[in-house]
Order: sequence, then structure tokens, then C-alpha cells
Amino acid sequence: MALLHLPLSTIDEAQLDRLIKAKAAEARDIEYKRDTYGGSDADHAEWLADISSFANTVGGDLLIGMVASKGVPTVLSPITVAPDDEILRLEQIARSGLQPRIPNLQFKAVPVAGGGHVLLIRIPRSFNPPHRVIRQGKGHNRFWARSSAGKYEPNVDELRTLFTLAPQLADRIRDFRFDRVAQIVAGNAPVQLLDRTCLIMHVVPFAALDPRSLISLEQIERDPSAYPPFGRSAANNWRINFDGILLLSNNDASASAQRAYVQVFRSGIVEAVASRVASGERTNGAPSFLQSIKIEGMLLTNGMRYLKSLQIQGVEPPYVVLISLVGVKGNAIKAGISVDWSDGDDVSVLDRDQLHFTEVILETVPQSVQELGAMVRPLIEQIANASGQARSSSFGPNGEYLHHFAP
Repeated sequence: MALLHLPLSTIDEAQLDRLIKAKAAEARDIEYKRDTYGGSDADHAEWLADISSFANTVGGDLLIGMVASKGVPTVLSPITVAPDDEILRLEQIARSGLQPRIPNLQFKAVPVAGGGHVLLIRIPRSFNPPHRVIRQGKGHNRFWARSSAGKYEPNVDELRTLFTLAPQLADRIRDFRFDRVAQIVAGNAPVQLLDRTCLIMHVVPFAALDPRSLISLEQIERDPSAYPPFGRSAANNWRINFDGILLLSNNDASASAQRAYVQVFRSGIVEAVASRVASGERTNGAPSFLQSIKIEGMLLTNGMRYLKSLQIQGVEPPYVVLISLVGVKGNAIKAGISVDWSDGDDVSVLDRDQLHFTEVILETVPQSVQELGAMVRPLIEQIANASGQARSSSFGPNGEYLHHFAP
């Protein structure tokens, strides 16, 4: 019995007592410590070794303020230091003492009725391993991993496996993306779409490639506004399917074709697709056209909803955001901040049928559309390039995103 299946926000003293009553022994994904780490180099090195061993293996929870006998928790022993100060101290040591750093370390001080607190540190499984302790001092420059017996130094073969994980992960994400795009282009999307000109967005949490990662489909059913199709504030219809849950844009559930859909895979991957993204012919008979500002608006407003919803459901960053436009050859595309189109505007005619924009990795969940816009700037700049512009006009001189879409 561990705590990893529970969101950090739901863990309280009662959950800790359950660990004691269940005699939940230390394992690869949980460890107990009576006291917090001291201030010496040796104490710092132990803290770094503990968290890097979790990150290099399967992730897990470290609980400070619980007494264990032979690895089995026996009683709470709350620590009395100021929790905010202690969290800040441990975060600072972790940032400066590991290479590469571990993103998204999570801390929670769990209050105990008799006073004090138990400090819970949730260390995510890393998808950029191995993390090395780099503090100066004898024996500190090391790699660590974990087994059910605790942390240990991996051998050469195990280190080789850890070093090859990141490239394999990138290949798996790209393979997933292009397989799904190929299915959509071939007409094998979960539903029939209104036309072949589509905007496709994939949000792939690194954690989704861990077979243990599952989200709650029931939670999405209770709140279909969490994953709205492009152009909607909520799904009008939804249904559970083999892959997870499919959320639809049309009011009519029996419609022969849908304008847009969102497929949320039970692993936490989100696939959002919209057809009819190109407007009709202009009065002079020129080709259908796309507008970069509308594309940006859809990506950023919906992207914010998806990222926040994933985090609420316990699917933490990093996330990879991948965007494609398909069925667009011969369409005109206009850059700029105006949503209006006039025949005198400069346009670029797309010379290929598919545009696969650069993938962007997000290590944190943005707090606003403007913050997300700045984080995915490479992608937005490529949209501007596709429309014949050397740079996007959506950014200010300091890199700030200028537009204000309602999330």
C-alpha cells in the first residue's frame, strides 16, 4: 500500500495512519524518515541521493516525520520546523545539487493533530535520467537507483539503460504523433469529420508512457468542460470508448459527421482535432484561407484547459505539446493580429498538405494564456513562418505574449 494513487491535495493525517495500520513497508516507491535532513555536506548528499534514486527509477513518496522499524512504519513523529522554510531549503539544495535537475518535485506539509507536521515529498519518475549528485566532496559525485531494499548505485549496464531512456522516449512520442495523424488523414479518426482540413493538437504527458498511469474517466464524465473541443466551452456529447473517453462538438449525438472532437486516452494523452478550420473562398475566387490569430487562439485557450485538467487529475508535467495542420495544400494563410480578411492583404499559399510544427516541452503548468503563449513561442513563430513572416507579431520586445484570449 502506497500513496501514489492519491492526489497530493487529498493526503491528510488519516491517510498516514492507514499506512501504519496496514504496515505498509518501505518499497521502491515509498520511504520513511523520522527526522529531516541536517545541514552538513553528508546530510545534503543523503537528501540528493534519496530523491535522485526515486527519480532514476519509478518515482515515489518520501515521508519525513514517521518512525519505521525494519522498514515498517510504527508511529508518527511530527517535525516542528517551519514547513515553508524547510521546503524552501530542500528545494534549493535539490536545484543546485543534481545534474540535470529534477523538475516538478512536489512538497506537502501534512498537519498532525498533536502539533507539528509530516513532510511528504513526491518525486516524479524522471524521463530525462540519470540524475547525478554533483555536490563536492568524497563519494558525492554519484548516480543512484532504487530497489525494494532501498537505494543503491547502479552498475554499468543499468546506467547504460538509463542514459538511453530519453532518446527512446522522444522516439515513442513522435511515433505516436505520426501514427495518430496518419489515422486521421486516412479517415480513421474516432468520428467522421466535416472536411479534410484539420487542426490537430496532442498533449502527451511524459507520465503517459508509464503503464501505471491512468486517469479517471468518471471524473471527466462529471465535468465535460474539462476537455472542450475546439470552439466550445464544453463537450455537447461524450461517450466512453476503447481508448478512453471521446468528447464531441455537435449537439446531435447521432450526427453523421462532427466538426471537432477530443479523445482523452486513459493514459492521460489528449488528442484534440477540429475540421473546418479554413474559411470559404473570397469574393475574387481565391483559395480558402486560414488565419494565424484564430489558430493561436484555439491552441492557447484549449491548451490551457487541457493542461490544468490533467494536473487536477494527478497527471503532472512535463508535457509535450504537438501541433499539426493537415489537408492544407493550396490554402492561403494570413498572419497578423487582425481576424478580418481583405483582398489586399499579403498572403502565403501553403505548398504542402501537412505541416507538423516543432514539439514544445512544458515543465510546469502555465497560469495564464499569456504565459502559455510565451512558453510555446517556437511553435507560434513557425505558424508565422508558414504565413510568410520572418517573425510573429504576437510577441512584445521582452518576449511577452500580447493577445488576451479568454481561457
